[in-house]
Amino acid sequence: MTPFHSFTMVKHPVDQIWLVMRDHLAELAVQLDDLDSIVQLERSTGSDGRLLLVNRWQARQTIPAMLRGALGGEVISWVDRAQWDDTAHVCEWAITPSVLSDHIDCRGSTRYEPAMAGRGTRVSFDGSFTLKPGFLNRLPAAFEPAILSLVENIVSTLIPRNLSKAINAAGQFSAAQAPGQALAPPASP
Repeated sequence: MTPFHSFTMVKHPVDQIWLVMRDHLAELAVQLDDLDSIVQLERSTGSDGRLLLVNRWQARQTIPAMLRGALGGEVISWVDRAQWDDTAHVCEWAITPSVLSDHIDCRGSTRYEPAMAGRGTRVSFDGSFTLKPGFLNRLPAAFEPAILSLVENIVSTLIPRNLSKAINAAGQFSAAQAPGQALAPPASP
């Protein structure tokens, strides 16, 4: 298990950042250099009252040509399944990457806390990543270093970097709303 952690601060109140990230994430994708799209696949409320959101993130970066045949595709994408707790402002998530999904376990939480005397938000992103044994069973051993590097880059760099950019984009999105205008959640997919 490999833990990872990052945090981002923005100069917008926690309630605004929370609502934009929860309800308008797909609209922020156009502002993120590394992403082609974020598509909401599911939106429902669990028996515990937490909101379940399932989003597919697709990166602009593609799988290197030498690995495409072995990994079965060229697109780098991942699906995040997240439980949003409005009371605690904590989002617990699990990520399923498009490659080696049976061998990768990646999960964690994102906490939104007031900062800057209530005028800002601190967003902490904590997770862990496990590459399960046997992921090379059907692949030549010579691919191992390149595959490990690709997967570690996706999980430990690309995903946290895009979350940080999304938080900053959420601040800009929030600032662009008319004063007093409430943020409405999007229609269900």
